[in-house]
This record gives sequence, C-alpha cells and structure tokens, in this order.
Amino acid sequence: RLKHEPSEDVRTYASNGVRFLYNESFIDRCSTEALMFILTNAVMHHVLAHQQRRLGRKGALWQLATDYAINTLLHRNGLKIPTGANYDKAYEKMYAEEIYEALKEQFYAEGDDAFGETTPPQEGTKSQEGAAEESIVLSGEIREDLDTQTESEWHYADSVAREVATRKSALPSGFERLAKKMRSSGIDWRFELYNAINKHMRNNYAFMPPNKKHIYRGIALPSLASDTLSLCVAIDTSGSIDETLLGAFLEEFKAIMTNFPAVKIELIIADAKVHAHYTFQGGEKLDFPVKGGGGTDYRPVFDYIDGNIPMSTMLLYFTDGDGWFPRRPPHYEVLWALSRDAKVPFGRKLVLFSQK
Repeated sequence: RLKHEPSEDVRTYASNGVRFLYNESFIDRCSTEALMFILTNAVMHHVLAHQQRRLGRKGALWQLATDYAINTLLHRNGLKIPTGANYDKAYEKMYAEEIYEALKEQFYAEGDDAFGETTPPQEGTKSQEGAAEESIVLSGEIREDLDTQTESEWHYADSVAREVATRKSALPSGFERLAKKMRSSGIDWRFELYNAINKHMRNNYAFMPPNKKHIYRGIALPSLASDTLSLCVAIDTSGSIDETLLGAFLEEFKAIMTNFPAVKIELIIADAKVHAHYTFQGGEKLDFPVKGGGGTDYRPVFDYIDGNIPMSTMLLYFTDGDGWFPRRPPHYEVLWALSRDAKVPFGRKLVLFSQK
C-alpha cells in the first residue's frame, strides 16, 4: 500500500500512510533481515492506527512508545530485531499508550517540557556501542495524520488481511492484545467507536493555525481544530448483567480511558435509577463502588444528563439492550455498546460480543 520513494530529506526511512520514503545509502547498507523488519515496522504503525491514536502526545516520545509496542509484537512472531531497534521485553503485551506513560515517567519529571515534538530521548534506547552503522538508528518517522479516505483504505486492507490470516489459522500472535478487536456481523465495533469519538474531537475548522499542506503554494486553507469532547459513559448494573459481563464493560471503559487520555469522561452507574456519577480523565486511577442489581430503565440516565451534564456531545451506554427507553432521542449522539444484538429505538448500536 505504500509507494516507495528515495529521499535525501530523511536519515533512515519515513512513512505517512501513502508513501514510504527512504535514504538510499542507508537502505543499501541494510541486510535482508533488517529490510524485512523495517518494512513490517512501517506498515504496522498504520495497521495499529498509531497516527490517529497520538491525540496530543509528544511526537518523538509517542514514536518511541509505538516502536516498542510494535517491535515486541514482531519479536513474538519470529522476526529478528536488528541491533539498534527500539525493543525491550519489559513492554511486551502493553499498549503504546501504556508504554508512553511509562517512558514519560522514566525520562521526564512531571511538568518538564524540555522534550519537544521531534527531539528523541537522550537515553534509554537500545542502540549499542560498536553496532553496525546501518542499525545504530533503526527507527523511522511516522509523519502527518491520515486523511479520512486513506484511513478507511488502511482499515479495509487490515480487515481483509486478518480475514485471510484467520482462515489459514495464521493470525499473528499478540493481535488479540494489541488490537483487541471483537467482531459481530463483520463490523469492528471498536473501530466504529473510536472513529465516532475522533469525529467529535476534530470536527471544526480554523485558520489559526492554517493547513500547512498548501502553504508552499501561497494558499492558506483552514485546518481541523479539536473541540472539547464531552463524553458520557453509562454502565448498566441491573440484575440481568452478571459479574462477568459487568467486568467486561469495566475493562472496555478502562480501554477508552487509556486510548483517549485527553478526554474528560463522565461515568454514570445505573440500573433503574442513577446510583453514582464520577468524572475521570486519562491517567487517573479507577476506584469506585459499583451498585445496582435492580431492573433496567434507561430514562433516568437521559434525564440525569439533561439536568446535570447538559453540554454532552456523546453518550456511550454499556448494556444488554433489555430495558425501558426514552420516547424521544436526545440532542447528542448515542452509541449503544451491547452485549448481544437487540433493538434500540434511536442511536447507533455496536454489538461487543458475537452470539455463541
């Protein structure tokens, strides 16, 4: 999917989801195994949507975190990790977001802004003294955010590749951890959910700063600017939700917190009434009691949001879909994260678990 182009502007290699840029002298010195690693590493950044998941994190530190996440996956699947690549067994089975937080604590004190968007850490990488020149810096650049069309194309290509690999019983080890994709009727519910959240985070245009893509032509076009997303998450704790399912709902809530650390989330615990309301932001510890066990009535949650969180942009409701619904849809978007396929009168449903 990447068009290969030599470029003297890059030291090693870089990719923007459309082109694979490489320094010819660097590539000429690489072994076949190193080239296999480089190309796979570049593709995996796009397969795992690392550009879209950055969300305001420091560019070079995020690049390092995503490299660690990918390279532990490649090592687990038998690819040789060249000397100088960012690899550490300690980060195995960790999300890039989790690794980022660990690296931030390792390299920088709280509030230290000495590390910028493009300056890499000065210590902690796996380069070894005396290593061959071509493997001293085996980390490429992942440049620019993908446009919507390219993002969709990568998602489609990824879906096809996974389907083929699954049929051949050759799905790479570790994908269930890093991608965490559960499907129902061919729909990747997490991709749909994260796309919906991202849509609200970047849905306004502004001239400050301008779109840099056309500046060289003397044309100043507006760029996408992020609105403050007000996300509500409701978790159904009624008697029809057993402990296993409730635990799954809570785990998915934690995953959202991890993947969207900049988003403030209003968490509502409810069955036939609202039992509690908590406010969380990424990085905070999740420590709260879970009350419930009664019937299921969705109306109190919508009434509570209208009365207490009126500026909400989206409601994500984890439930089994068996309860009393409001007669009219609210002014904000509603996503029903369902444990099984069920009818909903409004909003969009995402079925988390396939029926057995």
